[in-house]
This record gives sequence, structure tokens and C-alpha cells, in this order.
Amino acid sequence: MKRISIICLLLITMFSKGQTVAQLSESFLQKVIRNHFDSCQSYFDTSVIDDINPEVIQSIWEKIPQYVGEYKSYEDIRTERPDTTDIVLIRCVFEKTKLDMKFAYNRNKKIIGVFFVPPRSKTAYNLPDYYEVSKQYENKIPVKTGTMELPGVLCVPNNITDPPVVLLLAGSGPNDKDETIGPNKPLKDLAVGLASNGIASYRYDKRAHVYASKMDMNKTGLYEEVVEDALNAIKLLRANPVTKNSKIIVAGHSLGAFCAPWIASKSKEVSGVIMLAGPARPLEDLADEQIEYLLSDKFPPEKVKERLAEYKKHTDLVRDPKKLKKAEASELPFGLPSYYWQSVKKYDHIGTAKKLKQPVFVIQGERDYQVKMADFNIWKKELENDPKNKFRSYEGLNHLLQKGDKPSKPEEYNEPGNADVKVIRDIIEFVKGIK
Repeated sequence: MKRISIICLLLITMFSKGQTVAQLSESFLQKVIRNHFDSCQSYFDTSVIDDINPEVIQSIWEKIPQYVGEYKSYEDIRTERPDTTDIVLIRCVFEKTKLDMKFAYNRNKKIIGVFFVPPRSKTAYNLPDYYEVSKQYENKIPVKTGTMELPGVLCVPNNITDPPVVLLLAGSGPNDKDETIGPNKPLKDLAVGLASNGIASYRYDKRAHVYASKMDMNKTGLYEEVVEDALNAIKLLRANPVTKNSKIIVAGHSLGAFCAPWIASKSKEVSGVIMLAGPARPLEDLADEQIEYLLSDKFPPEKVKERLAEYKKHTDLVRDPKKLKKAEASELPFGLPSYYWQSVKKYDHIGTAKKLKQPVFVIQGERDYQVKMADFNIWKKELENDPKNKFRSYEGLNHLLQKGDKPSKPEEYNEPGNADVKVIRDIIEFVKGIK
């Protein structure tokens, strides 16, 4: 009898090696549907057998009807490979809703994870796969600047005393705390990814998002748009019981990254700086480059040249200090007033970053058309002589730090995605390495 069992197990193992992970997953589900839980044993890797085994699967399967009704059928089967792990998703139909049965396989085609997750929407924000709800919680805490109160969220890992906390800063414009663009929320991705790994974060709505109608744009520069509220957020974190003894790291995205060195230079509480897609070249140069890139996708070369020349009349005003002072907002890029552009020109972002005592981590997506590898290379050239600084570019990532294999376009931001897990992992390593 024992010999027959060994032969059966050997045949199962040999058979599984010839199947795809999609076929193995479908076979596994068929066994679960028929309540043949014991025969699922051979699908699991031995490293997870204490946590994921036939008894656990049976318990989960029998409890599901309490929440979503009885199982009816299954639909499409999809495979993904975000890293070295093969992922299979089987859409299961229950009486009240649909759920994806998600399988994770190692290189030996053995299951190292299986669970049910809500189907990912093609039009709405989806929480990333690296989000672990049981490891974190959120507190709504506003940051105050004068009479202004900006809604904010402190995302905290469970059961960790004095966790390091990352202050997340959005890019240009009236962004909310998540930096929402279409169905995407890159700052929320970072927050939940960090909290799932023992690192707190704080993010808040920009004043241009909350008080746009009350702001005097002729008195609003970089300091008012980004820096002042960030400094008050740092004071808030230092006063909060959860983070009063924590290391504080400033992590800015795009314009937030551009301003991050300024913020760190003004606060002794900052232990490190993370610059995500941070411009190194003059902003007016990036504006010209972006416009040319977008025009080239829609018009023939001669039309691109004509329209670009017209646009450069605006950016050339920024380059001329005397003309900039007299220019009207309507004559300047993005309709921003002279006061704003003068504040940009006065700020020496590279010089400020070079003087920082805190370590700096520069992050760049290689598929980003808004802030390019040229900027990353400048940061690296200017800051790499200091061994405490770190630099990392990521193949295939766009401005939102999302993976793709086509040239990035604005339309891509209307497709739901998440910040790449590799970025999360590297930020975690950087933050935990700060002394």
C-alpha cells in the first residue's frame, strides 16, 4: 500500500511538471469544488505547508458562502508574472458577487499562496497586491497652516513602536493626498506598501486642492505651494504620539521631489530625502520637451516645429529675468503668474541638495516622458560623490512608477495601475538603512 502511494505521488509530480500554472490552478479548483481537499496536498510547496494546507483550504471554502453566497461557476483564467512569481487568477462566480481565486507559484510550479481577492476594475482604482490590510491602519489628521486646514492621513503599521515615517509629497497642481490621476493613486500605493512593511507615512491634500478659489496666485510661489505646508506637516508628525520619536523621511514626487531638498534644508527633524521622478533641469526646459513630445504624436514634423516655436515664446519669457518680472500670467507657461516663476528661478535645487547632510535616494522611471533619464543622470553626476546617496532607475516604469512596455502617453494615466513593487522594496531598504 505504501509503495502504491509513493508511485501515485511520483506520477502526480511528473504530471504537474508538464502542465502550465494555469492548468494546475484549474485542476486545483476542480478538486476544491468536489470537496477533494486531501488531494490538494501535492500542489503546495513544503515551505508553506504549515500555513496553507488542505485543512486551511477546506475551512476557507466552507466559510465563503456566509459572505458571498453559494459557488456557481468559474469564468476566465489569467496569468501574470510581476517578478519571479507566477500569478494565476480564476474568476469565480458566487450568488452575490464575483471573486478572483488567486494563486502564487514558485519556480518549481508549487503553490506558495492561495486566496480570494476582489476582481480588479478596468476603470477604477485598485489596491496593489502588496497591500496587506491586517498589517496597518489609518488615522485622519489634518495639517494646519495659519487658518488653513488640509485633510491628511497618517498610515501606520500595526504593532510597531516608533516606526519610521515617510512624508509623501505630490507633484504640481491641485493634487489630493493620494495624487489621484484618473483611476490611479500613486501616493496611496506607496503608503499602503510601506505600512505593509513596518513603515508609517503621512500624506495630505495640497492647499491648491482645498483652497484654490481663495488663494492669491500673485502671491503663491514654490514655498506657498509646497514647502510651507510640508514643514508644518513635519511639526505635526513630531507632535503626534505615534511618530514623535520616529525618523522622518521626506519623499516627494515630481515637483514634490524638486522641493524636497529645500524642505530637508529647513528642518532638523528630517533624516533622509527620497526624490521620485524629480526634475534636475530647469522646469521651463522640461515644459518645452514635454510639449514637443506630445505634439510629435499628433502632428507632422513641420507642424510640430511651428507650434513649438509659438509655445517657446512663453518659456523664453521665463528665461529672461527682466521680461519675466513684467510678464502677465497669460503670457507664461501653464498660465502661472510671474511671482510663481520667479520663485522657481530663485530656488537652486541642485545646490541645495548638494549641501544636505541627510542621505538622498533618487528614483527614476526609464519610460517617464515628463521627467527623463537626463534628469536622473544630472542628479547622479551632482550627488554621487557623497557615498550616503543612492540612485536607482527602473526599466519600463512611467512617471507614476507603473510598469509598461509601450512609450508612455497621457492616455496611459487613464488606465488603472499601481506603483511597481520594486520601488516599494527599494524605499523600504533605504528607509530602514538610515541611522
